[in-house]
Amino acid sequence: MSRQQQGSAAQHILVVDDQQANLDSLQLILKFNYQVSLASTGQACLDQLADATPDLILLDVDMPMMDGLTVCRIIKANPATSEIPVIFVSALSRLSERLAGYRAGADDYVAKPYDAEELLLKIRVALNNRHDLQNAKQRSVLVREEMEESLALSTELAEIAKFIGRTLECDDIRSLGEQMLVTLERFGLRVIVRMIPSGHYFSHAGEVGVLDQEMMESMYEKGRIIDFGHRTLINTESVSLLVRNMPIHDDDRYHRWKENINLMVEVVNQRISDVQRLLDRQGERERLQPLINGLHQLIETVQESGYEVVKEEAAVTVSRLLMAWESKQTI
Repeated sequence: MSRQQQGSAAQHILVVDDQQANLDSLQLILKFNYQVSLASTGQACLDQLADATPDLILLDVDMPMMDGLTVCRIIKANPATSEIPVIFVSALSRLSERLAGYRAGADDYVAKPYDAEELLLKIRVALNNRHDLQNAKQRSVLVREEMEESLALSTELAEIAKFIGRTLECDDIRSLGEQMLVTLERFGLRVIVRMIPSGHYFSHAGEVGVLDQEMMESMYEKGRIIDFGHRTLINTESVSLLVRNMPIHDDDRYHRWKENINLMVEVVNQRISDVQRLLDRQGERERLQPLINGLHQLIETVQESGYEVVKEEAAVTVSRLLMAWESKQTI
């Protein structure tokens, strides 16, 4: 079965002519293969188009009150009907008259008296052309959507890469939390960040309510990733992130962002560990500093006393202590 035969049963043709005999003749030719509607004036044609859109229009040119050329121009000027194929069927068959029809926007022109087989062939060609055009537009839409999605993905990955770079510049837990808020806000996500070591909460809405805090704390040990409705909670050792408005109606974006957010949380979790170790080393240095200062004073005292043996032993002792402390800072 050909493509024309497969699609013809549901295809609708609107025939417009001011002569009833012409309407009856065309209906007789078309009714076995197409759904047919009739209109005897240009205005009646336009009125029908307001209610239903046919697949093709057969249009007479020489009609009273509103001629076919005017009707065709109106049809082609309206975005809702501009893609409907229009074939003029007219006794006005001179070259200048046919050219006027094409200039008005007609897809084809058949002169009266017409040959039924030729008319049916032109109808099939016009319908097939429209079908091909619609398919091409659909493919174009799909390609555009794929390009837009690829661009969105590239933008998201670039933003996440920037986020990872910025976290390396953060030297405290608060700045890490604030950086997460800034990045996720760029993608329209509303979140609550809980920094577990410090007990701090961060949110786009400002202060985090007691109920939200209790909920996040109670669900901390319930699982790594918890989904409930349009919310997703991600728990790690040092940070929990609650997303309030996950895009649950867009599966691709939902799963993509779930992976992206999980990666961001893991990065922050690791950076918190790094920052915590740095703070621990700084605290240890502060605790050892008085001892180091005292040893330096001891060296100065020994040097001033002139006792070479004691001076050498003290210097060795101090050097060993300093080397041990400095090597620990590089761990």
